[in-house]
Amino acid sequence: MSIFRQKVSEIASPLLIVFAFALPLSTSAGSILAILLILCWFITGGLKEKITEILHNPVTIAVLVYVLLHIIGLLWTDDLKWGLEILRKQWKLLLFPIFLSIARKEHSNYYMAAFTAAIFLKASKAYLVWLGFITLPPSSIFTTVGTSHVSYNPMLALVCYIILQSLLFNTGSKAAHKWLLATLLLFFSFNMFITAGRTGQITFFILLGVALFQYFYNVSKTKLIIGLILLPVLVVGIYQTSPTFKSRADTALAEMKNHKLCEITSVGLRVWFTKNTLLMIKDNLFTGVGTGDYPTEYSKINKRESPNLPDTVNPHNQYLLSTSLFGLLGFSSLISIFISQLIMALTTRDSMTPMRQAFPVFFLAIMLGESYLLSHGTGMLFSLFSAFLYRKFPEQS
Repeated sequence: MSIFRQKVSEIASPLLIVFAFALPLSTSAGSILAILLILCWFITGGLKEKITEILHNPVTIAVLVYVLLHIIGLLWTDDLKWGLEILRKQWKLLLFPIFLSIARKEHSNYYMAAFTAAIFLKASKAYLVWLGFITLPPSSIFTTVGTSHVSYNPMLALVCYIILQSLLFNTGSKAAHKWLLATLLLFFSFNMFITAGRTGQITFFILLGVALFQYFYNVSKTKLIIGLILLPVLVVGIYQTSPTFKSRADTALAEMKNHKLCEITSVGLRVWFTKNTLLMIKDNLFTGVGTGDYPTEYSKINKRESPNLPDTVNPHNQYLLSTSLFGLLGFSSLISIFISQLIMALTTRDSMTPMRQAFPVFFLAIMLGESYLLSHGTGMLFSLFSAFLYRKFPEQS
């Protein structure tokens, strides 16, 4: 390897750390850094070895098959323009095989620390809004400055788990370090319930349950049962003490009950998106409607079932979107990605095992509330974390 290639190889993983920091803060910065990382991947050479590694990794195979479906689905697409737009959005998933060859095991904690530091800055801004130091428009109920609550709160939930699993499983940590982690966990957890992202809040409780299971399963089944019983008590306690959480939960329930009135509300629309998309899936169960025809087919059903409501290009649910586009094969392909991650999590034992187990649960949960593999930030988040969590490093191969 030439000196130039060697230098590029040495900076690739540190650049991935910078990418982890930029990801929650700036869409533009994340995209620029992603392009630089792609260039690093090509410049450092060894393409044969890199491709061999990609083809021997079950998670990358599952992701590539899922992306390939979007290409094949163009064959029975009438709206080719929208189909190509949907295909273009898959580039974030194709970062995963690139990052896989760049990630270094000894830097795994740095990737997570950089991501956590960026979310810390976002959370600090949210506190400044909450305390009145930053003023938002009167109509805004969100405190996530510069970031949509749709992406911020799921990322915040993941950070809460990162800190909690470090607190529980890094038994060699000094007392001062544990106190710092506990303080950070409180800082982020409280922030979760002064912001308005319901998907992130639900995922927070799910990941808390995962952490309880991981920690107590081999220690004490009794303590595990007690912890799982107390989890709903915690939900009720937060509901009673957090005005934002209570308001958002009450609003969601009311909108769900009243969705048949066809009023334009957040949850009401999602209920109709789900019902209408299920009708689309029923009519196209095996082949789906193709990569680009969801907007057209949804519009036809919407005019018949809920004519007073707007059309959509996305049912805000990854499972529904994939199944409507490609039928049962699309659903199976999507699920296979996370099954392959869980299989690797069960067969690879090291300090990253708890995180490796929790990450697919995290995505399986948030995808119920939005098509998060399609979204810019969370699509890149998937590629970043999958790269260092599910790479078969030499000592693990």
